[in-house]
Amino acid sequence: MKKLKLSLLLSIVAFAAIFVACNSEDTVAPSNETNAITPEIASKLQAAYFETSSAKVTTFMGEKGVAVEDMFFTFDQIDELGKGSQIPNTEHYRTTNLVTGLPRVIKVSVSPDLGSLGSNALDKTIVMLNNLGAQLTFQRVAFGGRGSKKADIEVTEFYELESGGFITLGRAAGFPTRRGNPAKGFGINSRWFELSIAPTSSELAGTMAHEIGHCIGFRHTDYKTRESCGQNVNEGSAGVGAIHIAGTPTGSDATSIMQSCGPAITFNNNDKNAMLTLY
Repeated sequence: MKKLKLSLLLSIVAFAAIFVACNSEDTVAPSNETNAITPEIASKLQAAYFETSSAKVTTFMGEKGVAVEDMFFTFDQIDELGKGSQIPNTEHYRTTNLVTGLPRVIKVSVSPDLGSLGSNALDKTIVMLNNLGAQLTFQRVAFGGRGSKKADIEVTEFYELESGGFITLGRAAGFPTRRGNPAKGFGINSRWFELSIAPTSSELAGTMAHEIGHCIGFRHTDYKTRESCGQNVNEGSAGVGAIHIAGTPTGSDATSIMQSCGPAITFNNNDKNAMLTLY
């Protein structure tokens, strides 16, 4: 999931949007139903290194769970957080589970609710991804398809107001499953479109590429500090793994599209190397 720090609003109107990624094993489109989390849930999330001040119970594409930072977890997944996790000391990371069955074409669709802006952005995202030259390639299909035409990753719309000085731009419903499939999708917050820094198609494409990165197994490159968000918080391995990708930097990578809070909207060479190493 991506977030935009609203304190930056007036100073970055002409700049690319800042973003954060998201987590969970299944994809879903968030609803407006929200509730406070229990102390027990907060404790479990905090033990997995999540900051819980804005965490809330919500329904995301038909499943009930918790939205925390840039991630969504079902209650079962929250119970698994942090079990046997270890925190490495390097940058550019992947989850334990990856997409399998290479070479493989991943079908992606976008909800009509995101309009022509969402449609154009997804086309740009697919071009960006396929230009990396990996064995994992991407193909657009119609939204709501069935059978062989059903999307592996769906891009849906949700609406969520600002909270705690940030606005959520995108929320992914997870990382690859144990069966080797990508997470089923992510949501884009249409509230972003109403602000004075409403995205261009290129900025929205960068957000989509970031979220797809999570769906196929990439963690935030600054997951140990979230420094791109102006924080000093370690996300931990969160029970899904945080494994260093060989050939990528062990220091900060401020131009990576997988930084927690942007502002990159294109892949840098390290992002490309990470993709080609894994896929």
